[in-house]
Amino acid sequence: MTTLPASGPRIDRTLNKFSQACVVLLSAVAFLTNQAIIVPILAVCLAISAVAPTVSPFRLLYRAVFVLLGILKPRPVEDDPAPHHFAQGVGAVFTLASTLVLFLTPLKALGWGLDLIVFVLAGINFSVGFCAGCFVYYHLGRIGVVPRVRYAGDFHWRGV
Repeated sequence: MTTLPASGPRIDRTLNKFSQACVVLLSAVAFLTNQAIIVPILAVCLAISAVAPTVSPFRLLYRAVFVLLGILKPRPVEDDPAPHHFAQGVGAVFTLASTLVLFLTPLKALGWGLDLIVFVLAGINFSVGFCAGCFVYYHLGRIGVVPRVRYAGDFHWRGV
């Protein structure tokens, strides 16, 4: 694994992309196969990723399989992890809401719609690098609702 000087907070860009791909895959498979049971599994994975990133199921799979076998390589970059964790938390809330609607109400279209919102936003992040949750986090920080990002400078779209 490449080590960088500790000049600021860091994230593993490859792990971020891997997590986004997992979210896209799981939410799409759930919808396309009409397997609602996948949605709460995704909700739990996202919730763990948001509140305890070191034991995130996506991170554990990434490190234990894909990095270990040399399929993927870590790419640490200077970036604040807090907005990314916030985005995963938002995804967890949407998938939890989707779970509740799918299992407790007859409103299946609404439940799948919530799942598809997660699919679309994770897909946009994966494909073009725009994190809607990070964008919201930044703006909430500007008005003092959440802590401001810990690195200097304004929000900018890093792209892929």
